[in-house]
Amino acid sequence: MFDITKFSLDFLTGHPVLTVLFLIVFAALAVYLYRRTNPPLSVKVRLLLTALRLVAIAAVFLALLEPVVSYQREYERPPRLTLLIDHSGSMDVEENGMSRFKRVDSLLQSSEMSALLRNFDVTTRYFAAGVNPGPDVADPHQTALGEALRQTARDELAEPAEYWLVLSDGVSNSGVAPQDVAVTLKTPVYTVGFGSQGMERDLAVTGVDYNQVAFAGKPTEITVHLEWSGMDNDHAPIQVQAGEKTLATSSLRLPPGGLQKDTTIQFIPERPGRQTFRVTVPPLADEVSTDNNGRSFSMVVLKSRLNVLLVADRLDWEFAFLNRFLERAENVDVTPVVFKNDGTYIMGRFPSRQEELNQYDLVMLYDVTIPSLRARSDLFESFLAERGGGLCVMLGDNYLKAPFERWLDRFLPFVSRGHRAEPIRFTFSGLPAENFLFHPAVRIADTRQEIRERWKEMPHFEMLIPADSVTPNSDVLVTADLRRDLQHLPVLGYRRYGAGKVLASTVAPFWHWAFYGYGFGEEVDEYPRLFDGIVNWLSLKEDYDPIRVVPDKTVYTRGEQVGFTAFVYDLGFRPIAQATGYVALVAEGTTDTSLVQWTEQGEGRYALNFDVVAPGRYLYTGVVEKDGKTLKTTEGQIVVENYYIEDFRRRPDFAALTTVSQLSGGRFYASDHVSELAQYLDTQPIRVTIRTEIVIWNKFWLLSVFILVLGLEWLIRKRFQLI
Repeated sequence: MFDITKFSLDFLTGHPVLTVLFLIVFAALAVYLYRRTNPPLSVKVRLLLTALRLVAIAAVFLALLEPVVSYQREYERPPRLTLLIDHSGSMDVEENGMSRFKRVDSLLQSSEMSALLRNFDVTTRYFAAGVNPGPDVADPHQTALGEALRQTARDELAEPAEYWLVLSDGVSNSGVAPQDVAVTLKTPVYTVGFGSQGMERDLAVTGVDYNQVAFAGKPTEITVHLEWSGMDNDHAPIQVQAGEKTLATSSLRLPPGGLQKDTTIQFIPERPGRQTFRVTVPPLADEVSTDNNGRSFSMVVLKSRLNVLLVADRLDWEFAFLNRFLERAENVDVTPVVFKNDGTYIMGRFPSRQEELNQYDLVMLYDVTIPSLRARSDLFESFLAERGGGLCVMLGDNYLKAPFERWLDRFLPFVSRGHRAEPIRFTFSGLPAENFLFHPAVRIADTRQEIRERWKEMPHFEMLIPADSVTPNSDVLVTADLRRDLQHLPVLGYRRYGAGKVLASTVAPFWHWAFYGYGFGEEVDEYPRLFDGIVNWLSLKEDYDPIRVVPDKTVYTRGEQVGFTAFVYDLGFRPIAQATGYVALVAEGTTDTSLVQWTEQGEGRYALNFDVVAPGRYLYTGVVEKDGKTLKTTEGQIVVENYYIEDFRRRPDFAALTTVSQLSGGRFYASDHVSELAQYLDTQPIRVTIRTEIVIWNKFWLLSVFILVLGLEWLIRKRFQLI
């Protein structure tokens, strides 16, 4: 029952006594005026008019007195407990003839647990990929324990529970990490772990680390993450496969216990292109599950040798060091071309036909005499826009000597517009842009801080071409660390030109970097890292077409939505709106086709999803159209694995549950020790005190009463012709 205590009536006016005196005076005056009326009225009418006048006076003085009524209610309620029950696929794992979820049911129906829960106001929630009030969760093939905790905290902002009780096996494979949420919780989380910690025989490939880019015919390494239990020094053959072909095999001994190990395997991709590979371990004897014995991954495989054309008009240290670096690079075939002043060649010959130039993946121009290549400008146009080649331009004195209009300017990310501009001779460093620290042409170290420091510590540049105009849709990667009025001048920048890419530099020399560290007895690394990143990035054209169709992933687990994204831009990389098209999925070896149309997302981006896709390999065809014309057709391959993400890890993770409990102020219990839970949950009713204040004076109804009673009084007086 509600007990009302501490009732009080307070007046906020500054002069309550004076206001009450005036109230009495006006009330007495109203009574006096209606004692006799002209014409005379009956007693009942005079009493009614007096009452109406008194009510109007009372309404006015209630507003003037500003009364506030306050009181306190006290009552008891049972403590609240939120019960979070794991309903994901891993809870269906059977151990000793009973699934984990049935063990949860058995626990909840036990007399001991039922008696404990009767002391609480219990709210039950079920979770897997999301949180539901009922056991029919939307997607049982993922477990997002962290998301379940975060969503519950949001839902209980107004009325938080005193305790949360989580019944789970601790496996979490989706969403935010549970421990990251646990540190923010205000409610203690008590967890009960279900699942056998015994050594049932099982091996799982839980992940693969690999390079996103490899070279055909060149070895590349992958790191395979394995977990196993119940083994007895078994030997597990680990295979890397491309389709039906095995590319590499390694063997691993599996000692007893529940263990984890990372093993490195080297294999050789055989052909260029985006390819899907698979790491598998053949089923071992008496394994609980073999669905988790493999995992697929996708890589971009480049040509094993990149053809680079290096062009200059003089032999100097910069050219010598760059040419030597390219000659020593394992994946580069370099062709040097050096002009004489009369237009002939010291070495090599520049291609005169488009087919000859298109044989190269990258063209590097080192301070060339620009007019000498004017006749080849159309070859560069096609090489970039259509062939998708890469162009690296190292600007120098010859650039500023070239007369306007320079044909090369239409390809560059920045240009100099000054007709009398001169090189800036000064010692300075490059200042990398924060949002491009990990760009291949900037990343000369492994961490953000190291990258900043290396660019500052490297031997200073001594010359800068003042490029005062940045081309639209271009990005400046590094600027000059000069005095304030010049510090925004670009050092390195790039732009996309059609299907190709152009990177330009405005500084010299770079060859001093090759000596950096020798004086300290250290290995030189920055110079090769810089130019290795530039060469490989400019030669990779896959991700930079103005119109692209790409799958969100190339390897999906069973039950995942299969998504595709299209980026639709013109050659100036301006978004194209109202495009149409589709993606068609065809199961490999069949004619079964699924087709979904694009949905525009804005800013040149389009998306679509296939909701239910059966496991297998699929060939996809992505088509982008505009006004009935096909702008792009892309073909490729995706894989939908035969197992759900829940199959990766079937062993319970009690460590995760323990961490959540410790960080939130709760405790962890194994399911067979849950009887101890009653010792730490306070079942005593909670005394609740609610203080309520009712403001009477500042209300619209007072004004309404005042107007209503005065209006009614006026009508009665008019009815009886009262003067």
